[in-house]
Amino acid sequence: MGETHTLAEFAANAAFEDVPDEIVTEAKRAIKDYVGVALYGSQHGVGERISTYVDRCMAGDETAVLGRGAASPPGAALANGAFGHAIDYDDTFESIVIHPTSPVFPAALAGVEVADGTGRDALTAYIVGVEAAFRTGHATYPSHYDNGWHSTGTVGTFGATAAAGSALGLSAEEIAHAYGIAASSSSSLKKNFGTMTKPLHAGHAAQMGVRAALLAESGFTADDAVFEGDIGYGEVMTPGGEYDPTEITEGLGEEWAVEDIGFKPYPSGVITHAAMDALRAVVEREGLDPADVETVQVALDEAASEMLIHADPDDALQAKFSIEFCLAAILREGDAGVREFSDEYVADARTREVMAKVERDFETNLFGGSFAGYGARVTVTTKDGEEYVEVEKHAPGSPNNPVSDERLDAKFFECAEPTVGTERADAVASAVAALDAEGSLDRLLENATAASEDE
Repeated sequence: MGETHTLAEFAANAAFEDVPDEIVTEAKRAIKDYVGVALYGSQHGVGERISTYVDRCMAGDETAVLGRGAASPPGAALANGAFGHAIDYDDTFESIVIHPTSPVFPAALAGVEVADGTGRDALTAYIVGVEAAFRTGHATYPSHYDNGWHSTGTVGTFGATAAAGSALGLSAEEIAHAYGIAASSSSSLKKNFGTMTKPLHAGHAAQMGVRAALLAESGFTADDAVFEGDIGYGEVMTPGGEYDPTEITEGLGEEWAVEDIGFKPYPSGVITHAAMDALRAVVEREGLDPADVETVQVALDEAASEMLIHADPDDALQAKFSIEFCLAAILREGDAGVREFSDEYVADARTREVMAKVERDFETNLFGGSFAGYGARVTVTTKDGEEYVEVEKHAPGSPNNPVSDERLDAKFFECAEPTVGTERADAVASAVAALDAEGSLDRLLENATAASEDE
């Protein structure tokens, strides 16, 4: 059996009872983190514009739109996916550069609502979708990513397709056709980093996954071995000839991609986070403020150079890919959250003054190892000549460098409360924690689909 059908069989046959308890727990953590950032994203400039588009072109009342109301299934998936990635605060895999939950969970949610499914169905569909995104990502990495594709939008489409297909209860043959449909709409370019189109990638992936699954359910056909062959997705999307189908076929149901998910402590590109945490530690330990500091030198892996493309950002979206801004915010505030990533804060003269203290450098294979090169070394030189060096080899929040549940809880409420208020944010968190219990999905949607009347 080829890789397309192997992955389709897995998605079609996966059952909640087959998933280990610890994997379900990790899935709930990821879904809670996603819902929080998506609620915030629903009211962000990206969310506002996506919502206007969906209301105009993809309206409906069948499926939930977080922080907003309802839309058609593809419309809800588009909106919820873009909301989740709107401020770049959503989760990432540690071993590969992909945001899994923003494209996958919206597709799972739309499929479950169409099928009148349960919270257990949503959890199963989400776990299956994360697996598909992870495996197609690794099968095409690094050639695919290095050639300019944004994997969250490209291979995320297959994750969304698997999730929607699982939720809808499609057969393996139908899901194989859905993968074929999805392959012709799998797209997203890294060239758009730092613009509103980057979060659109996650929404597009979710939307295309739902569309592919619904079309396949209706009998729509496509090549049912789309990954295989000289002109299959694998070879076409890896110009370096590095496609490895065994990354898709081996170990399915034995190892779980959900365990590779890391949670962002800052709303910026994950490549900035090790440096931010390193500087945060120095600032806290030494009691420094901007007036004390002469320079902040940061060394990052060479791979970061193509992502950190905004040394002098014009707005908050560009600032997410500016190591100068990210470290300036830490030096000014001791931390950085959604408040700091605003156009006003980026433009503030005090921010620009501190940014001028930051000097960047890139080193090939900075720390070695097989992880995705997210580490950093920060050297702070004070005006009185003291030098402090802090090294962080793994991004904070990743499985190899986890952050506390307290820090993640604070992040959830930082994001959710401005949209739904404290009481409903509490209810959303409780509903996700009990998502495998009867009625939990309804409680989640009831509390997460409209902006707070108290705000």
